[in-house]
Amino acid sequence: MINKNQLTNNFEFFINKNIKKFKGQNIALAVSGGADSIALTYLANKFKNQFNYNLIAFTLDHQLRKESAKETIFVKNLMNKLKIKHYSLVWREEKPTTKIQETARIARYNILGEACRNNNIKYIFLGHHADDQLETFIIRLYAKSGLDGLSCMKEMTRILTNSGSINLVRPLLKYRKKALKNICNINKLKWIEDPSNSDMKYLRSKTRKLLLNTNVYEDFTNSIQVFRKLSINISNIINNFIKDDIKFNDLGVCKLSMYKFIELPSIFQIKVLNYLIRIIGGKKYPRKNKILNNLLRNLLSKKCKNTTVGGAYIRITENDIILSRQLDNSIKTNNLNNYATLWDRRFMVINKTTKNHLTVGALGEKDYLLMIKLNKIQKPSINFSVIKTIPAIRVLEEVVSVPHLLYWKSNFWKNNINITHIEHKLFKKYKKFDIFKPGEKL
Repeated sequence: MINKNQLTNNFEFFINKNIKKFKGQNIALAVSGGADSIALTYLANKFKNQFNYNLIAFTLDHQLRKESAKETIFVKNLMNKLKIKHYSLVWREEKPTTKIQETARIARYNILGEACRNNNIKYIFLGHHADDQLETFIIRLYAKSGLDGLSCMKEMTRILTNSGSINLVRPLLKYRKKALKNICNINKLKWIEDPSNSDMKYLRSKTRKLLLNTNVYEDFTNSIQVFRKLSINISNIINNFIKDDIKFNDLGVCKLSMYKFIELPSIFQIKVLNYLIRIIGGKKYPRKNKILNNLLRNLLSKKCKNTTVGGAYIRITENDIILSRQLDNSIKTNNLNNYATLWDRRFMVINKTTKNHLTVGALGEKDYLLMIKLNKIQKPSINFSVIKTIPAIRVLEEVVSVPHLLYWKSNFWKNNINITHIEHKLFKKYKKFDIFKPGEKL
């Protein structure tokens, strides 16, 4: 006989542990219609009054299968019965012919991110469970992932979308798939079986079939916990060791003490470089270990003066390692058609205007030199290569705002365009340096 309380205890414990985050918040539910997301919906709905949060459900139709539209209607009807506000979202872009699952995942989070911004939502609950975690571990083990990769999915992860950052929350990581189906059955909740879950052309489906008749859950779960604990401890050591020896400014330029960096063990040096390059270079994924090992050898060589890796321009001085954004072809000009626009995976641009032909792009050399010549801006004490990557707002070809250089054509642009680095909250933990302060050009 299944004890209903046992099936809900893990969820209740998770919410209670994070009550300061969730209390009084709008919480999004990503509901596909599968047993995982339906069980998640039931559990989240069961405790919403007790823990004082509001639920909003989103279902995304990827338009990759004919059945997806009907599945969205199925979810909508169920949410209406449960009295949960529901939105149907659609991925309308042209579908790729390769890397479909990866592209769909990126699109899914961008669409969900926009929906969350529109509904004042910071947290979105996902239905990933313990069996998903095990599959992820096997896949990453096969891909020869490092320590962070083998730590697998976390209960809470902040990701960056085109509409800004959002917190992915996975309350079901302690639940087996069988338990989630039991929750649905006990509460007479129907679900949909996604045929793509058994499609053998996908690596995850192959992994799922491989694990179906094996009894390795406990051993692999223990391994994941060990890797996660090691990853957390190493991250804490690194953060504590270098916190006082890293300086940032609002452009994302970073200065790291060479002396303190050399003191770190090589495995920590690699992690520091990876961490900083992702922030400075605006990259989604970390660099490969082979690239980072080559970089480390170059940095520690007395012959090395500067190099570029992952969109980051790295300069070496006697006392410091300085990282700034490299001007390359990956820096695009984006139209500012929406209220919020992510630019170069570094800056979030908030546009409160209704102006046409408005764009954000790199300031570049030509416009910078012209603005200096016309005395529109003060010359900052940072390297020229950094200047060229500063975000500039333009109407057609005319520069109307460069907030980091304290330039606005009029108060209209100062009041209606806001640009912040996506890691501005992180920068508050570190020392800052003023880009207008006289001294060494960074």
